[in-house]
Amino acid sequence: MSVQTARLTRRGFGSLALGASLGSGLGAAPARAARFINVGAGHSGGSFFPVGAAVVAAISAGVPGVRAQVQQTGGSHENIQLVIRRRAEFGMALADTLSAATRGADARRYPRPLPSLRGVAALFPSFVHLAVRADSGIRTLQDLRGKRLTVGAAGGGTESNARDILAAAGMSFEDLGRVEFLSGTDTADAIRDHRIDGLFLSTGLGASALVEIGRSIDLRFIPIPAETIAAIGDAAYIAGEVPAGAYAAQGLPAPTAVVWTHLFCDQAMPAATVTQVLEAIFSDLDRFRGAHASLRPFSLEQAVQGMPIPFHEGAAAFFAERGVTARR
Repeated sequence: MSVQTARLTRRGFGSLALGASLGSGLGAAPARAARFINVGAGHSGGSFFPVGAAVVAAISAGVPGVRAQVQQTGGSHENIQLVIRRRAEFGMALADTLSAATRGADARRYPRPLPSLRGVAALFPSFVHLAVRADSGIRTLQDLRGKRLTVGAAGGGTESNARDILAAAGMSFEDLGRVEFLSGTDTADAIRDHRIDGLFLSTGLGASALVEIGRSIDLRFIPIPAETIAAIGDAAYIAGEVPAGAYAAQGLPAPTAVVWTHLFCDQAMPAATVTQVLEAIFSDLDRFRGAHASLRPFSLEQAVQGMPIPFHEGAAAFFAERGVTARR
């Protein structure tokens, strides 16, 4: 089994279920060509990409005749566009981003609602990591004024989280000294070279980018207080904590915002395809959990948590058959 990576692709939407129905329903010789499932994930420095790769590995191992690919993307917003435009069959996105997209609540990115998005499963909780150089003098959110920060790839969920948190604290990007849109290796290089003072990163615990940065410089986590999270006014944001020992850094444990990360698709995706994907994930749960630290608690019960959009009918049926109710 191999997991393939792509930056952008044009594979056919819903081809998994469509190919199966044509092969069995028309009495013709079964098609031998590979069928394609593309999963929009994120950049390699956080949890989105390795978790997306785990989803693809499960599909490749559990669904015969499928060629699955994980797409390296800018994150939540780009993945929504890929799914809507039929450039990816599935995508990963933060709960607040999915909520804003379906409601048309972001005038800049979603001037009109996108009501066709459907939930497949909650994969893991994303923690908003706000980490800075320990020698930057930053200790609180207010100390970010005039400082240089990266807010992740342009169009990603981290950017939205950073905007929301700063707004709740009475600030905006205009109050920062400079805003960069970096990810992965670029972030590590920039903070080591003193070109930025810190970073926002919304991802699961154990983010490889922060682990790598922490090997060469001293980092400090900045607290995001519960009252700031409440001031955002979006139920997708939950008060949580980056625990002590999660990283080699100062300031831990640190209160922060937690937002669930979800696997989603379009409502036009055939129910059989969604069911097959979930069956593949849960057929070897130990292997799926072992793919990344953020997936270790993954379970049937967790997979229905915090979904801000309606579940796809195929997902709702899958969970119902196993005694778990999938509610928005």
